[in-house]
Amino acid sequence: MVSVGTGEHPVRDAQAEEAPAPPRRSASTLASPGEPAVPPRPAHAHTFLAGLAHHYLAQQHLPVRKELTVLFVDIADSTATVLQQPPEVALALVQRFMELVTEVALAHCGDVKDYEGDGALLYFESVPEATQAAVAIRNARAHAQPAGQAPLRARLSLNVGSIIVGVIGSALRRAVALIGPSIHIASRLLKHIPPGGIIATEAVVERLRQEAPALAQRFEVWDPCLVLKGVEEECVTAFHIP
Repeated sequence: MVSVGTGEHPVRDAQAEEAPAPPRRSASTLASPGEPAVPPRPAHAHTFLAGLAHHYLAQQHLPVRKELTVLFVDIADSTATVLQQPPEVALALVQRFMELVTEVALAHCGDVKDYEGDGALLYFESVPEATQAAVAIRNARAHAQPAGQAPLRARLSLNVGSIIVGVIGSALRRAVALIGPSIHIASRLLKHIPPGGIIATEAVVERLRQEAPALAQRFEVWDPCLVLKGVEEECVTAFHIP
């Protein structure tokens, strides 16, 4: 979980810190198909507390309901490619993967909510930024091939929706929470795309059509009525980038 502040009163400590500047606009550009995406180094270091949530917390705006785009990313076929390696090798592979994912998220004005095993949950205030981050991660992983090893391939899923951002836990341990059905849908979508794939909901593509038409044109229909576990009462129109 992502810790909030330090010391005896973690939330109060976090609120006392200076509020970080509003999320900056990314200077990165989307790599052309077939070209590796090299994420620029972030201009500043974030605290362990997720930066966007820290911004809301420092302004005493938590809990708050925000429209956020979430991006799930995990290592495809990790049991065969990672977990069968010696512990130090497995950890080094996951570390390199997560370092790339983190730097891409920060370069595209997003942040990391959680690292979970071989995957991560990222969140953004901009749908185009989140989508560009997904493409950058996929392109970078496709061209990253350590000596003697096959490149790790990622699966990625995108969704946008209303999310409650707040603090949960006790006086001993607190964490920032993101709560909303769009998160569960994005998590379920991840299992329906093969390695190397990017899958997104219709809500994401519709927003891209308004804000980044060229990026929206890269998506094709994956399944017009995908039934997801836990939300069987309705089907989801899913799109993907080939």
